[in-house]
Amino acid sequence: MAILGFLTHTLADHAHAAEKTLAAMPELTTYGVHKGCYVVTVAEAPAEQLEALVDRVKAVEGVLVVYVTSFTREDEELDAPTAPSSAFLSPSKRI
Repeated sequence: MAILGFLTHTLADHAHAAEKTLAAMPELTTYGVHKGCYVVTVAEAPAEQLEALVDRVKAVEGVLVVYVTSFTREDEELDAPTAPSSAFLSPSKRI
């Protein structure tokens, strides 16, 4: 899984409603509203799904922009399936 930390900048009068909408998305965790218009948000999803997820966040009513603050995908390398031993070339097939 990749982890993306971001601030979701909203219209001030939509901040709390936007936070509730974002918190309902299973890939997201919210940590409250900062300065009345920023929803502190963390996404956890496969890296190839993050762009679509951010697009969903941008589509929430009252959201103006998403500011990415951190990104990591170190866990994905550990989660990747390993090739079965039969996938390796046998000594007789080496070039």
